[in-house]
Amino acid sequence: MAYSTVSDLTRWIDSDELVRLCSTDPSATIASADVLEVAGEAIENADSQIDSYLLGRWPGLRSYDPVPDEINRLSAIIAVYQLYLRRRAVSSDWRTSYQDSLERLAAASRGELDLGLDDSGSTAAEPEEIYRTDAEESDRKYSSEKLDKF
Repeated sequence: MAYSTVSDLTRWIDSDELVRLCSTDPSATIASADVLEVAGEAIENADSQIDSYLLGRWPGLRSYDPVPDEINRLSAIIAVYQLYLRRRAVSSDWRTSYQDSLERLAAASRGELDLGLDDSGSTAAEPEEIYRTDAEESDRKYSSEKLDKF
């Protein structure tokens, strides 16, 4: 399953711009086969790049449904960047967005960015209950002074 879709790309660029980046046919639309093929290839390449950063840490990531929001966003940004790169029309803004995305992926692979996933690639479960205790400070077995000795 892909991390993003063609409709996700249109959240980042206008659909007419997406068509222009994917096809040279002036009558092409967002539903044209050539547009869908090129956009799909860009998404596939973006997802492969994401996998190269994250699958080592989260091997089950590809099978997760729905795709976590941050991964969906990164996939779409990287795919749009690759479409601009295909036309050799990458602006400095898109280059910066792409580099920021790679930095976020690197941070996630090091465990410095929380994607809301546990180690198996599943979304971290929300606690169903909040546990409270009636313990008091005087119940402590180890005081801060005792711990400082170690």
